[in-house]
Amino acid sequence: MNQKHTYLFEMNRIAIPLILSTVTSVLMGIIDQAFVGHISLDAYAGVGLVCSCVNSLVGVLGAFSIVFNITGARLRGADDEKNLREAFTVWFLICAGVGISLFLLLNIFCVPILGAGFGLTGETLREAAGYLRIFSLSVPLNLLIFLYNGVFKVFRKTGHILGVTLLVNAVNILLDYMLIFGRWGAPRLGTSGAAIGTVSALGLNLLIYALIARRFIGFSRGRQGILVKIKEQLLFSLPFLGQEAMEDILFVVGLNMLIGRMGTLPLSAYNLLGQIISVVQMPMFGYGSAAASLSSEAWGREDPEGIRKIQRDAYLLLTGWFLFLFVLIMANARPIITLISDDPSLLALASACLPAALLIQAPNYGITVEKARLQATGHSGRTLAVTFAVNLAALLIIWLTARQLSVLYALLGISYLVTWAVLHFCIKK
Repeated sequence: MNQKHTYLFEMNRIAIPLILSTVTSVLMGIIDQAFVGHISLDAYAGVGLVCSCVNSLVGVLGAFSIVFNITGARLRGADDEKNLREAFTVWFLICAGVGISLFLLLNIFCVPILGAGFGLTGETLREAAGYLRIFSLSVPLNLLIFLYNGVFKVFRKTGHILGVTLLVNAVNILLDYMLIFGRWGAPRLGTSGAAIGTVSALGLNLLIYALIARRFIGFSRGRQGILVKIKEQLLFSLPFLGQEAMEDILFVVGLNMLIGRMGTLPLSAYNLLGQIISVVQMPMFGYGSAAASLSSEAWGREDPEGIRKIQRDAYLLLTGWFLFLFVLIMANARPIITLISDDPSLLALASACLPAALLIQAPNYGITVEKARLQATGHSGRTLAVTFAVNLAALLIIWLTARQLSVLYALLGISYLVTWAVLHFCIKK
C-alpha cells in the first residue's frame, strides 16, 4: 500500500467511527429538539438557547481532553504506563472538580444569567431556567465522557465510542418521549422531562465508558504532589482553552446574546438551523481530529512532505462530504425543518436562511484543516492570535450592523473566509 493510500485509510479509520457516533448524537438531538418544539415556541426558544450555550461551554472545556490526548499518546508511545495512569488520574480530578463547580454556579445564578445576560423574559425565561437547573449537571458528566473518549483514542479503540453512543442515544430518546409527554405511566414534565432524560442518558454513558476503560487504564494510587501536577496540567492547557474560548464562548454566547434581543422567532430559527448545521460539521470535526493526529506523527518523524499530503487528502475528503451533505439537506429542507418544528413563521424564516447557513461552513472546513497542520507544527499560539483578532472584529461588526438573521449569516461567512485565508496563506507552512 503506498503512502497516499495509507494516509487516506488511516484518516478514514480514525474519523469514520467518530463521525458515525456524532451522526447518531446529532440526529437524536434533533429529535429531542423536535419534542420540545411541539411543547411551545417559548419552550423551544428557551431550551435551545440553554443547550447552545452550555454545550459551547463544555466544548471549550473539552480542551482538557485534547491535552490528555497529546500527553497520553506521547506516554503510550514511550511505553510509560505508570505516568499514563497518573496523567489520567490528574485529568479525571480536574474534569470532575471544574464540572461540579460550574454545575453549582449555573444553578445558583441561572435566572440572572438568562434574564440580564440574554434578555429572556416571561415564559421563555421560566422554561429556560427550569431546564438549566437540571441540564447543568451535563457539564461534569460531559467533561468526564470526553476524557474517556480521549482514552479510547489513545488506545485506538474508537469503535467503543460508536457502540456506546448508539445505545445511550436510543435510551435518551425513549426517556425524553416518556417524560416530556407523560407516556407509559410517567408524569408529564415538559421541558424538565427533557433535561432529566438527557442527564440520565449521560450518566449511563459515563458508567459504561468507565467499565470498558478499566481494561485499558486505571487510576494512579500515588497522591504525592498531586496538586502540583494538577496546576502544571492546567497551565499547559491554557493555550488550548484560549483557542476554544475564542470560537465557542466569544462567538456562540455573544451571538446568542444578540439574537436573543432580536426576538423569539429569530432566536428559534437560529437554534433550529444550528441543529442542521451541526450535521454538516460532523465530518469536519472527525477528519480534523484525524488530520491533527496523523500530522503530529509526521512532524515527530520530521516528515514535512507527509504533513502536506495529509492536508491535501483531508481537503479532498472534506470537499466530498460537504458537497454530499449540502445537496442532501437542500433537497429535503422542508421535511427536515418541519420535523423539528411545525410553526409556520419559523418554517418560513428558517427556510430562507438555510442556504447561507450551510454555504458558510465551506471555509469553516478549511479552517479546521489548517488548524490541524498548525497544531502539529507548533504554531498554536499564532492560530490563537488570528482567531481572537478575527472573531472579535467580526463580533463587533455584527453587533453594530446585523439586525436580520440573513445579514448575520453573511457576516459570519466573511469572518470564516478571512480566518481561513490568514491561516492558509500568512502562516508559514
